Amino acid sequence: MVDLYYTYVPIHSEEFTKFILAKYYNIPNAEICKTINGKPYIKNEKVFFNASHSKGLLALAVAKKEIGLDVESLTGKPRPAVLHKFSAREKFEILSVADFYVHWTARESYIKYMAGSLAAMWRRVEFYGNKIYFLGKEADVKLIQFTLDGYSFSICGNFSKYSLKKIENLPENR
Repeated sequence: MVDLYYTYVPIHSEEFTKFILAKYYNIPNAEICKTINGKPYIKNEKVFFNASHSKGLLALAVAKKEIGLDVESLTGKPRPAVLHKFSAREKFEILSVADFYVHWTARESYIKYMAGSLAAMWRRVEFYGNKIYFLGKEADVKLIQFTLDGYSFSICGNFSKYSLKKIENLPENR
């Protein structure tokens, strides 16, 4: 099970993460560290998390296992410079703006799950037929995808269920 929290309240992702970890996971004053590629983690805790933001929405996925999350607004346009970098199999499935962001968030959530970087891993990852492939082989990972309020969400990890909670009231002293 993965817990997904989201808000439209303007707040920095690290502040939001610390608020959620303190309120829902009894981890006050979490010391957030980052891997060499920038994936956040908490020292000496068995809680994994990943954040993503897009056009006024901030989302945070929290679980007991590694996780990757990406969110993109569906109001954007496909990025032509990026679209040509998708594989032929992926391009065959990308027929609309929504398709573009479903593919984009799937790839990025997997790369974040692997604690990689877009620059280093983009060409090694494919998403087609609703599955993630790494170096041509199907990745041993599950992908949860859905749309909400005009955003495409992709959660990568070994989960089959998720809970969703909108956070509207955040502390004033941010």
